[in-house]
Amino acid sequence: MFVNKLDNNRRNLLICDQSVFYPTSGGQLHDTGSFEILGEHYECVDVLKVGKCVLHVLDKDLPEEGIKGITVQGEVNMARRSQLKCHHTGTHLVFASCRKVLGPHIW
Repeated sequence: MFVNKLDNNRRNLLICDQSVFYPTSGGQLHDTGSFEILGEHYECVDVLKVGKCVLHVLDKDLPEEGIKGITVQGEVNMARRSQLKCHHTGTHLVFASCRKVLGPHIW
């Protein structure tokens, strides 16, 4: 069982062997969404990448007995993902425009 050292040792970290949730990376914010775990609903409020692991930060603690080896169902908040995707593309357009007008020294 892993505890969240950044959140008073809460047991609110979920690590999956696969995930469709995008972690904060490269200046782009993370996905949010929800998980169904052992019949209980959890909101995913943050997604972090630490080394090769993706950590899903949940809104409440996981059971004390742990959940290792079980199958969980996750759902990404597609409205947020779509908004972040559009923002990301818009940022590239602004950068390209600035570079064209101001010169190649613009990143």
